[in-house]
Amino acid sequence: MAASIRLAGIRQRFTAAALGCALLAGPAAGEADVGAVEAQVKAAYIYRFAEHVEWPPEAFTSTSAPLTIAVMEADQVATELNQLRQTRQIKGRAVSVRTLRAGEAAAGAQVLYIGALDGGRLKRMLEAVPSPGVLSITDGAGTLAAGSAISFVQIDNRIRFDVSVVHAERNGLKISARLLAVAHKIEGDKP
Repeated sequence: MAASIRLAGIRQRFTAAALGCALLAGPAAGEADVGAVEAQVKAAYIYRFAEHVEWPPEAFTSTSAPLTIAVMEADQVATELNQLRQTRQIKGRAVSVRTLRAGEAAAGAQVLYIGALDGGRLKRMLEAVPSPGVLSITDGAGTLAAGSAISFVQIDNRIRFDVSVVHAERNGLKISARLLAVAHKIEGDKP
């Protein structure tokens, strides 16, 4: 019973923090279209995901190097991430946001967010991701099967996320138990 209450509290705090960041990052919800609000929420989640991941030391060129988030096929999310990075760090590091175009490599990035892509293109993109040290985040149910570590899914008109512990560990990443506790679905063994 106590564990259930504690889990509910963690989930509420995580969701409230993500939504709070989204609201601070852009216009009031009444002024924003659904796509803009979705982009704000996803950007806030991406920030929160990065706060709950441990990277191997070789993922960064130095101890003072920024954490780089590369974004492909999601310009609105990149815009929102750029707004957040102006006022927030992740794990004491400045944040850099790069928008990638088709064919561009994610070299030097620690987080790669790929918007909605068809299965074949997504799988090829994820196979080309340099590892270790890259947290891959995708959009849509079933994208974990393509190799993503975290996937946004819509459940009851809410943005949730699924996690593949196996894919994260394959890239040398450790996802915290706190993040796993609020995931919709977890593939692989919990740490």
